Amino acid sequence: MLTRWGELGLGNLGRGLSTFDELRREMDRLLSAFDRDYGEGTFTHPAYGRPFRVSLTDTGHELKLRAELPGFTEKDLAVSVEQGSLTIRGERKTGVPKGYAAHRQERGEMQFARSFALASMIDTNKVEAVLKNGVLELTMPKAEEARPREIQIKAN
Repeated sequence: MLTRWGELGLGNLGRGLSTFDELRREMDRLLSAFDRDYGEGTFTHPAYGRPFRVSLTDTGHELKLRAELPGFTEKDLAVSVEQGSLTIRGERKTGVPKGYAAHRQERGEMQFARSFALASMIDTNKVEAVLKNGVLELTMPKAEEARPREIQIKAN
């Protein structure tokens, strides 16, 4: 005897399974995109669309930026400040030394450029950049006219 699916009292189970099927298809799509893009060195985090993580803080007298750039050397990076905007550029090239063959290469070549609007004018002559253990730290002192100052109140 054949019984209809809905007559078993499991009608909602079919809808639940279709949700899992949609989830599986979405996971397949994301993983396929990762496999495709990662080998080309263009993969970015799907939620952020950016190649690296950054924190930019204002201490009052200076702006500080920390960027996570694993696998990059100081020769691979360029930092510029122009008209209230900070730009970080990088390029990582991979190559196999002569006489060797690559059996597996999970880090591909990569190029990026990322710009940040600065909330205040900075003294470009005093900007310092240090790359240590894959973390780029920029210290950007504010221009004298952009620094906060306390105003003395005079009594008459």
